[in-house]
Amino acid sequence: MNKTQRNWFEEINYLRFIAIIGVLIIHTTDGTVSVHKLTGMTFTLIYLEELFRFAVPMFIFISGFVLHNKYRSELPMREFYTKRFLVIYIPYIFFSVFYNIIGALTKNEGVIPYPDGFSSMTLNSIINSILNFSSAGHFWYIKLILTFYIFYPIVIAYYETIKKHFGAYTLVALFLSIIIMYLFGWFVYPLDFGLSSPLRFLIYFLFGIYVNDNYEQVSRSLERPSSKKVTLFSVSIVSLPIISMFSWIDQRCGTQFTNSIPNYAQLIIISTAILYIMIFVFGLYLTLYYKPKIRILKEIGEYSYGIFMIHGIFHILFDNYIFPFFSISRMDLAYYVFLFIGMLLPSYYIVKRMLTNYLTTYIITGKLNSH
Repeated sequence: MNKTQRNWFEEINYLRFIAIIGVLIIHTTDGTVSVHKLTGMTFTLIYLEELFRFAVPMFIFISGFVLHNKYRSELPMREFYTKRFLVIYIPYIFFSVFYNIIGALTKNEGVIPYPDGFSSMTLNSIINSILNFSSAGHFWYIKLILTFYIFYPIVIAYYETIKKHFGAYTLVALFLSIIIMYLFGWFVYPLDFGLSSPLRFLIYFLFGIYVNDNYEQVSRSLERPSSKKVTLFSVSIVSLPIISMFSWIDQRCGTQFTNSIPNYAQLIIISTAILYIMIFVFGLYLTLYYKPKIRILKEIGEYSYGIFMIHGIFHILFDNYIFPFFSISRMDLAYYVFLFIGMLLPSYYIVKRMLTNYLTTYIITGKLNSH
């Protein structure tokens, strides 16, 4: 096992903070899926949702960065897989069972619908939900990240091959090769590299590996960027989500904006990949340039996986009980503001409390020692 000289990068927790905030914003604004009227508020919310879709790709980017920082081409296979799967699977199994219980308690209002309550919940249904990653809607990410862990030796071998043959042009070669795969998947049925396959996220995983491999050079260039580059990045980040958001507007509001744009699906693949990578770079620039020392932001980043696992419980609570009680509908701006706050703060507090106890620390981290 080869390691870099640095065991940890403080910037990573701030990037995790940005990513988990993005996840919560997406899960907040997806309430517009049941709003079929295009208003200024729904347009803005859909735009924000599309902008913050970088969140999962950013987590994938961070995973590639962190793994490459610890494991290179020569892997201690048993240690690697044991640690990776425990860290993911222990919290996942616990919360999968918990979400099944929530589904039984709330009957047809839970994530897993059990119309007859606990009488319809069986050991077989729980096991199936765990194996199918269906205990909660956001658990598809667990399946995705496990896929990258399983195939990490192949991915790192691919990266090393590209690096060997293209040298200084490694990043360009990686980006173009993956984009070609994406586009090829659109035209050759039944390949679907552009939509549901983990290959959709491979470029971000590889980009994380590349940034870690060239971190000193990357960090030096980001610590003193020109004002023109910062302006270009800012304008691009603000503008690019407009391209892909119209597909969601069409789906939710019955419009047909995308029909007038040639090769729209392929355009989305390229524009979103560029957008997300620019956001990663911009986020890294912000942490390197401003060097924040804000404890709560760092802690939210550290607790991001636990917050990710827990927040769905509060989504159910607010959506099915609190908002109906106060007659707050999805047409009200208050719905989105309170839902975001109501998912973030309690999730953060519960994870922080869990990390003060040996047993609950193991449940939330999959590690015998605290973080």
